[in-house]
Amino acid sequence: MISVVIPAWNAAATLAETLASVAVQSLPASEIIVVDDGSTDATAEIARSAGATVVAQSNQGPAAAMNTGVAAARHGLIAFLDADDLWPAGKLALQHRALTEEAGLDGVFGHVACFPDPALDGRLHVPQDVAPGWLAGTLLVRRAAVLAAGPFDAALRGSAFIDWTARARHCGLRFEMLSETLLHRRIRFGGLGTRSSTRDAGYVAAARAAILRRRDGSSA
Repeated sequence: MISVVIPAWNAAATLAETLASVAVQSLPASEIIVVDDGSTDATAEIARSAGATVVAQSNQGPAAAMNTGVAAARHGLIAFLDADDLWPAGKLALQHRALTEEAGLDGVFGHVACFPDPALDGRLHVPQDVAPGWLAGTLLVRRAAVLAAGPFDAALRGSAFIDWTARARHCGLRFEMLSETLLHRRIRFGGLGTRSSTRDAGYVAAARAAILRRRDGSSA
């Protein structure tokens, strides 16, 4: 059984489409948890109308919202999805099959394709290539593995998942990258797919922490 965790902050413009992509999965999720991260728009109402469970918190950022979602999840497999991205209909089924066939596998990623938000109107470059997606939105992971690697670092805005993946590998968790495209990532102004100085600083901090772990053998 699969829990889907969707961190959401003022996501009313895109959340219904995102939830629709979860609803049409050929292997249905057992629960959908939308963590409303202090939204001031209709995010919570849209989530409830789509049948999702809403967990509300003050605005703390996506990493903290993902931690809240993991704590609320009731099932043994967890999938994450940003509130403006989309899944193809076979995403969960393909990954569930991979995890079922190999008991020693802790999580499964897939490839990602980007698409422009209509509001961009050509003002941001959108990558055209399909690429391996080492992103939260492509991952299906065993809940036990998430707990083993520890929580997402809320201080690393924009790079918390990179840091978490490095920690997960450091503590011996095993992941597989499937060749199929399992995430359609929306590129829009202010979205997680665009760069910022804060996000770039977070990447540097995550890389530094990974180097220090390798040097001293720490799992922190």
